[in-house]
Amino acid sequence: MTIKNEGQDHLDSLYQDYWVFHSKKLIEYEPLELAAVILAQSLSIYRTVLDDNEYNKMIDSISNMRNDVKKLLPEQGVFH
Repeated sequence: MTIKNEGQDHLDSLYQDYWVFHSKKLIEYEPLELAAVILAQSLSIYRTVLDDNEYNKMIDSISNMRNDVKKLLPEQGVFH
């Protein structure tokens, strides 16, 4: 798999764009519903573009980072 290397600014911009979109959806849907959809779609993308070995490494990496995930602060988004 090849990843376009357009720099951290590009990734930060994409992250912010999706955060705005997701924040709006949190007004309409419960946080766990939104998270489930985002996760399912993300895993489908990984499954589609990675070979089996890369996919398994990605899933292991996500699992290994479970304690590094930061909780969101109320000022970072809308919560129900």
